[in-house]
Amino acid sequence: MKRISTFLLLSCGTLSLHAQDFPGFRTSNYAGVNSVYSNPANIANSRYSWDVNLVAVNVGISNNQLKYKLGDVGSSFNGDTIRNQLFGQSTGLTKALVNASVHLPSFMFNVKKFTFAVSTRVRAVANVTDLNGKLADKVMNSFSGTDVSLPYNIASNDNMRVAVNAWAEYGVSAAREVISAGPHFLKAGVTLKYLSGAGNGSMNIDKLHATMDVDKVKQDAYLTNASGRIGMNFSGINLSDFNASDAMHATGHGFGADLGMVYEYRPANESGSGKYKFRFGLSLVDFGKIRYQRDMLRSGAFEIGIPAGQQFSLKNLDGVKLDNYKSELSKYPYFTPSADNNKSTYSVSLPTTLQLDGDYHIHHFFYVNMGVQLALTSGNNKPYNTQYYSGFSVTPRYDGKVFGCFLPISYNALSKLNAGASFRVGPLFVGSGSVLSALFGSSHQLDGFIGFRVGGLQQRK
Repeated sequence: MKRISTFLLLSCGTLSLHAQDFPGFRTSNYAGVNSVYSNPANIANSRYSWDVNLVAVNVGISNNQLKYKLGDVGSSFNGDTIRNQLFGQSTGLTKALVNASVHLPSFMFNVKKFTFAVSTRVRAVANVTDLNGKLADKVMNSFSGTDVSLPYNIASNDNMRVAVNAWAEYGVSAAREVISAGPHFLKAGVTLKYLSGAGNGSMNIDKLHATMDVDKVKQDAYLTNASGRIGMNFSGINLSDFNASDAMHATGHGFGADLGMVYEYRPANESGSGKYKFRFGLSLVDFGKIRYQRDMLRSGAFEIGIPAGQQFSLKNLDGVKLDNYKSELSKYPYFTPSADNNKSTYSVSLPTTLQLDGDYHIHHFFYVNMGVQLALTSGNNKPYNTQYYSGFSVTPRYDGKVFGCFLPISYNALSKLNAGASFRVGPLFVGSGSVLSALFGSSHQLDGFIGFRVGGLQQRK
């Protein structure tokens, strides 16, 4: 229990935004090859004849319990602060999300009526779902004979879980205009991706009912009258002894795809070829799975059965590494191995989303964008899956050839309302989806991105 809670805490220490890379900048008509990640049809008849992304990084923090202020970023990441606010006695069910990505060299080019792109990206996603804050607080903090909150009864009907997945993806995209009838234009695109899984790890405690108490003589916490299920899935990365170089070793393989279409209304009074009055996009993003080889030495599931009147001391797990939990729990009669968790392989779904996008050209270089994200993947039945959260955004922007300014305002099911700002100046793009919220108040997320790209504009008649 103590090592599980430590794993959850460490995961929450690196949490990120609600899963949209480059908030604000992603709505730009001058995003170039980077626009392929939200909708592959965006690159068709784009503002560029060619475009190269040199490098870009997108990282941040998001959860439903802990709030951040920009001036208190240093203290906000203090271990005690995170533990108390995420897993304190008065907290409810804790949810959190990791979404970090590094966009490596990618390029886009035109061949007659088609536009092609080759993209590379390394990603890491982690979920903490429905963790009982009171349970975590009792597990992680020291016990004493004067602890008046004990005995503590646990009655959870939820699947408390943490899941981590890291992978690289290599994509090839193709897009073109498929319909051109007067002012009406329809574009379609597809991205096919090879997925190279660096590793996957998950732990879950399902429907735990137990009493937690303390032995006042031994000053030792224990569980009694307990039932439920605990499961572990591991492949690749050793979570207890992780090295950065381990992320480069492929232990899983799979394929994925992005599908999209974009409609544009281009009346004659809009100056310049390819300029629209309004645009509507629809895309299915991150459809696919990674198949992993289950590490049978570290993976397994146990039915929990501690009778009333008997005790399982939490000191039994002191010093036990996360990757050794299976072998350690199997030593005790209170944990019975489950027969349904012995498959040698398992498939982890990507965090699939449905993206809807509407863009209105107000005047000259001024636009307003409205976007909706619907999360389609869940980890309820498969705790090792990765998932995003549904939400929507409104982004007014100034979008010129050399300079762009974006003010994304978003709401999602995890971190609620956020306001940010991002900029594009020549080859540099930088920003955050929550910096204004954290600057003038507080936010359940902190995020940021920075990148560099170069491209050649289309020669329009």
